[in-house]
Amino acid sequence: MAAMNPPGQETTRLGLRPPPPNLPERDRRLLDLLVHMSLRLRLRGVDLESSTGLFGRELDLVALLTASGPTSVKSLVADLGLPRSTMTAIVDRLQERGLVNRLPNPQDRRSVVLEATAAAVEALGRYHVGMMGLVGHIKKVLPDHEQDEFIRLVRKMANTF
Repeated sequence: MAAMNPPGQETTRLGLRPPPPNLPERDRRLLDLLVHMSLRLRLRGVDLESSTGLFGRELDLVALLTASGPTSVKSLVADLGLPRSTMTAIVDRLQERGLVNRLPNPQDRRSVVLEATAAAVEALGRYHVGMMGLVGHIKKVLPDHEQDEFIRLVRKMANTF
């Protein structure tokens, strides 16, 4: 039985809400392309989250810890923009799976810092391997000069987030 949506909130066959009717055509084309590309990547097996066993904010947290080393929970809450209760639940799951260690904070013994384990570094390595599949696809479909332009545009976008 299909879920009933409130009027004006219908979904597409894939469960996605269609864009608002007043969306400018250029924005609609960009949205359609991004959704299409995202779905195609998943269909082609570029499902990077499942290759790591980390999903959503878990992957974000492991990447931050791997890049920065032991970090306070307070710092991670601020960096990820999450409520402390959500962060605690994520850390609990990661600790149970042996991906994160809680250590006494050397600056403030009342608190803890989080540290990525070797297993977390390994999971992040699998993410990079998955990304190499995407790099290979980009190299296959774009000539060198378009790859350079793609890199420039992606870098520009990444630096504005």
